[in-house]
Amino acid sequence: MSMPTSSVSRRALIAGIAAAPFVATSPALAASLSIQFWATRSGGETLDAPDGSGNPFATQLIALLDEGGDPLPALAAQLCDRTRFATHDFQIPETAPAQFGSSWRVSPRPRREKRVALVLTTADYSASDTAQSLPGALRDGARIADALARAGFSVTRAHDVSRGALPGVLGQFARTSSRADVAFLYSTGHGVEVDGVQYSLFGDHRVADGVAGLSRAARWSEIAASARARKLNLTVWAGCRNNPFA
Repeated sequence: MSMPTSSVSRRALIAGIAAAPFVATSPALAASLSIQFWATRSGGETLDAPDGSGNPFATQLIALLDEGGDPLPALAAQLCDRTRFATHDFQIPETAPAQFGSSWRVSPRPRREKRVALVLTTADYSASDTAQSLPGALRDGARIADALARAGFSVTRAHDVSRGALPGVLGQFARTSSRADVAFLYSTGHGVEVDGVQYSLFGDHRVADGVAGLSRAARWSEIAASARARKLNLTVWAGCRNNPFA
């Protein structure tokens, strides 16, 4: 795999083993609108801009958060179009559901609307055997956190979280977001997707462990499940979604 920002080496993984869940899903989530965003389509990789500015998807997301006036479906469509243009169709973002209706806007923010966000990034892979560290992910985490704060979100940053600490981070965000109207979760790092299952790798991931090592990775679905706001939950995975051994 040619791009360093959020993918592992082609030698790195054979996927297929699910990680243990970190956060249990809640029936209360059915009462809110949950929309997932991905920086690239299933099977795709992501880029790190050569000028050091980070992932072009993150750059476009920041611009749209700052502009803020369009309803959410229009924002999602622009995010896809702008990212495709910036990457010459290398990255084609996706949303789930693909079509949705929502009048929510970043701005103007309703006076009593409570917004919370978690920016969860893994960039330091120096404790891994062969996975490269991701300086672009570190920059993007800071840039996204600042943009969310400007948009009225109370932002928590969680960077290079260990395997043992992740349940606590997600549990705290689940509790915090359950008392909010809108929750936003942005995450990036080394990622892989196999048979529709997405994994995020911790900074000490041992690539040489192969299939058995994936039992120590985190499922994206479990991370996203920690967003539990009453009105709207927006979750973003900005890393790769490819399968190196397909």
